[in-house]
Amino acid sequence: MNTSELLHSIAKDRVAGMRTIDSYQLKPVVVNITGADISLDLKNDMWILNTKGIPASIEELEMVSSDNIFTATPEEYDFMDEYRYQVFTDYIDIKTQSADFKPYRLEFVKIIPHRN
Repeated sequence: MNTSELLHSIAKDRVAGMRTIDSYQLKPVVVNITGADISLDLKNDMWILNTKGIPASIEELEMVSSDNIFTATPEEYDFMDEYRYQVFTDYIDIKTQSADFKPYRLEFVKIIPHRN
């Protein structure tokens, strides 16, 4: 399964069972992480983590939302396959553990539901 198929499969699973949703679209989102402890308000949206790799300067990355807690070191993240495509809903609190913080970016895919 290629990345696009996997992202669509995740999105379909997430919107399945939502009574007023009949379709969805996916939109890429890039977030520049400029601090070691930041929060993003997703406004009830769902975002899928789609970052290829975590910078080696990071010791550990922790991401928390209303329905998910995800932690990984760069080495762990490199070995993950489908598991790295985590879904976050409502908000994301991002904590970066690093001896010397340097800004970096994370890539997500936003699930945009369409109501019938």
